[in-house]
Amino acid sequence: MAKKQPAHEAVEHVMQNGNEAMKNGMETMTKAYERFAGFGKENVEAYMQSATAFAKAFERINSEVFSFSKQQMEDGVAAFKAVAGAKSVHEAWEVQSDFAKSALDAYVAQATKINDLFMDAAKQAVEPLNARFSAFAEAAKDVRPVAPFMRSAAE
Repeated sequence: MAKKQPAHEAVEHVMQNGNEAMKNGMETMTKAYERFAGFGKENVEAYMQSATAFAKAFERINSEVFSFSKQQMEDGVAAFKAVAGAKSVHEAWEVQSDFAKSALDAYVAQATKINDLFMDAAKQAVEPLNARFSAFAEAAKDVRPVAPFMRSAAE
């Protein structure tokens, strides 16, 4: 037959285990809180990195658009001079047709290039924010088991 433990010893044992569990839980939650408190600064840094990436990307895009517009104006003036200097209507038509075709090709190429720049900018800007979301999810996952009193009754 098993030896019976006096009631006060059983209560002391339960209280001691409960106190240890509460102490460990509070220490872990305090560490987790400190970790979350540091997130604010890191989040601001990530936001600033993202904003900087967007600013640099828009700078590149604006420069590219300006350069393209300047080149198109120069090509348009050259085409106008060529049409004006044509010796026949047929020659003027050919010069104008060639200009229209090359202008359309240049426009499509430029639109593709600008689209690529926008996509690259979006990737670069989202990268620091995505890292912060991942870090937050990881931290939240670490904290969840620490707070058993927050678990649902279904668990």
